Amino acid sequence: MEVSYPYKIKYSEVHPDLKLAWCDEGAGDTTFIFIHGLAGYIPLWKYQINELKKSSRCIAIDLPGNGLSSFSDEFPYTMYFYAEAVAKFIEKEKLNNVVLCGHSMGGQVAIILALRYPHLVKKLVLIAPSGLEEFAQHETMMMLHFMKLGEFFYTNDPHIESTIRQAFYKENSEAATIISDTKKLIKNHTVNKWNRMVSASIKSMLNEPVKQFLGTLNLEVLIIFGEKDESIPNKMLHPMETAKSIAESGAKLIKNSKYVLIPRAGHFVNIEKFDEVNSLLSEFAIERLR
Repeated sequence: MEVSYPYKIKYSEVHPDLKLAWCDEGAGDTTFIFIHGLAGYIPLWKYQINELKKSSRCIAIDLPGNGLSSFSDEFPYTMYFYAEAVAKFIEKEKLNNVVLCGHSMGGQVAIILALRYPHLVKKLVLIAPSGLEEFAQHETMMMLHFMKLGEFFYTNDPHIESTIRQAFYKENSEAATIISDTKKLIKNHTVNKWNRMVSASIKSMLNEPVKQFLGTLNLEVLIIFGEKDESIPNKMLHPMETAKSIAESGAKLIKNSKYVLIPRAGHFVNIEKFDEVNSLLSEFAIERLR
């Protein structure tokens, strides 16, 4: 079943068994690289690419096991695995002046990449990122336990639909397209392989925390959250936390950073409020944080 991509897709072999699908739009001194979140794909960044390609080079990647990139039972689907794949891609394609943008899980991947390969990244943008919310050991164990009990629900249609719709503050026409494309991608990958990728990715987000390392980031960082994000923080475990408190806690640890909270927007703030997000990205690419 075909999933429609708005851009011409290229493939880069970063390992003999791994080809990354990517698009390459626009040109300029700055290269934006966009990394999607859990079970995402390149088209989630179309509103950023369509605008920013007018003045910059814009590259979006399907992470391994996602979208049109290679998938395999041999892939570990950890945050470090994803970060290594993107780092090798940057090196292979000889990309410079990189502004690395990660959404949700992609934010955690981007943090790890910037920590391990600081020479590959000029600036870092974290959009509703995982990794800033801290989980105590007993909370992690509890979530992993519930995951084990509910693994067979990952590809359940009602679960997919509710999760994607919940990521928007208000009903959005893009939700139906994302839901439809996700179901097609699951069928293309097979249910079992998709379940394994999603399960392994969630476990890795919990088991590979990055918050304790944020203070060692030595580059400029922009954090963007939708004020009405219902995905981060976890409402069951951290009912008193808000998107603002999570953004503030992350910004306090990163010495050269700032955060922006966008009102009337949810987890997919880059889609719901793309004009505001695009303006922030354009300004951040050229400004010097104090």
